[in-house]
Order: sequence, then structure tokens, then C-alpha cells
Amino acid sequence: MIKSKFLKIFIYVIIFILVFVICLLINWKWIFAKAGFYPDRSHGVSVSFIDVGKADAIFITCDDYNILIDSGEDYKADHVSSYLKRYNTKKIDLLIATHPDNDHIGGMSSIINNFDVESCWQSQINENVISQTTAYKNMLRSLETKNINTEYKKAGDTYNLGDLIFTVLSPDKNYEDTNNASLIIRLDYFDTSFLFTGDAEDDAEQDLINNYKDSLQADVLKVAHHGSNNGSSYEFLQLVSPKYAVISVGENTANLPSKACIERLESNNIEILRTDLQGTVTINAQKYGKIKVHTEK
Repeated sequence: MIKSKFLKIFIYVIIFILVFVICLLINWKWIFAKAGFYPDRSHGVSVSFIDVGKADAIFITCDDYNILIDSGEDYKADHVSSYLKRYNTKKIDLLIATHPDNDHIGGMSSIINNFDVESCWQSQINENVISQTTAYKNMLRSLETKNINTEYKKAGDTYNLGDLIFTVLSPDKNYEDTNNASLIIRLDYFDTSFLFTGDAEDDAEQDLINNYKDSLQADVLKVAHHGSNNGSSYEFLQLVSPKYAVISVGENTANLPSKACIERLESNNIEILRTDLQGTVTINAQKYGKIKVHTEK
């Protein structure tokens, strides 16, 4: 009787150990991706517009490379970090601060302190234009403390990271406000292109039109300034002619996105994706042009 009892306990322990080991070995992210809960990041380039309210945080992965464009407000830093850690992210090859407004760089210090950041890009902006916020000072302090290579970019700069090609389209002059001084970046991956516009407004957008005209076309547009009416003009949208437009915005925030912006996007037959309605939006582009969209709401 006693031997039988111990045998049962031994069998239960073995079963528990086996189940535990199997759980450790299973690729849960792959299973969740196949089930539709997570985006499948195993092939091509994946660009996630993380749901951080009326703010920007864009996570890009391709092969073993990780890129983060902006970081949301400081109170969203843990949320952004958790999203990156979901994919076992330990290093960030390129960290981009499009411009020094809190809703774009508020969480930068936390990101820099908690991940191995290889390099950081910032926009070349006159210091007298920048608001010396606590978030901005903390970002600079963290970059200096960790001795991270920081480059100030302008129009014409290019950078290759594996199969990814980054081209800075703006700024090409000194603007009098940080929004227009946003880094505007084009990302090309084989036949697919993304256009990231920061908070660029009418002035910077018109300069893009004047400088690039027919070379602005992109498959995916990150709508500038959370869908504000001070951008995304009809002429600009016609030149970019994206299939998808992603708006990073919070619920009932300052009447964004604007009705006029939405109407212009719709009149150009552009599919609109919004983080306030659909949660984190991930667009995966594969080598030969196939594009898949995953939303978390």
C-alpha cells in the first residue's frame, strides 16, 4: 500500500516535470501568432505602431535587428518596454527620437536605461526652439551616462541595416518649431516602403512636396501629428499614395484625428488603421511584396 502510494507520487512528479519542460520548450510566441493573438514576426520586416494613446512609439524588427522610433509619454514607458520584451528584445540597434516633444521622447530615458542601445538619432534642431522639459533632459543624461553614439540627422542622410534602407527626407532647414523639425524617414525593404512623418505640419510637408514630388510614394504612411488637420494635405496624400495610413492617437484626445484629415484619407481610398480603435497595429512586409496587417483589438 505504501509502495503504491509512493509510486503514484513519483509518477505525478515525473509528469509535472515533463509538462514543465515542454512548456519551457514550446515557442509560445509562434503559437500565439498562428492563433492570431500576436503578429507573426518570423519573416520579413514587421513594424508595430504601439498603442500609447496620443503619442508615438514604433517598433521595427527585421532578422536580428531592432529599431524603435519614439517612445511615447513617460508614463507609458513600462508599457513600451513590456511590448519589446514580449519578443525577447535585449538590444536596440537604432533608437530614433523624431523630435523632443514629451509625447515622443517621454519614455526615452527608461528605454535607454533598460535596453542595450547601439545608436541614437535625433533631429538637428536649434536649442532655442526646444522646450527644456524634464523628459528631454533625462534623455540626454541617459545617453551621456551610457555613452551611446548620438547622431543629429538631416535630409539626405541614409543608413543600411541588413536589408533595411533608412533615408532621412527632412528636416533640410531650420524650422521655428519642433513639430516641423521632426525627422521624416523613409524605410525601404525590397519592394515595400514606409514613410514615418513624426509630427510634421504644413510647412515641412510642403517642403517635402517641393523637394521630392514623385519620389514620395510609400505603401504605408504614418499619419503626421496624430491626424491633425495641420498636415496630410490632399496633394501630399496623392503623391504618397499609400495603401495603408496608420494614426497613432488616444481615445477622445483633443478632437484627434481631425474630421478633415479622415475625409482626405477616405477620398484617396486609403485604408485607415487607428490605435485608439484597433490597438497596436503591426504591418508585416515580406521580401516579395506581400503585406499582412495585424491589430490587437
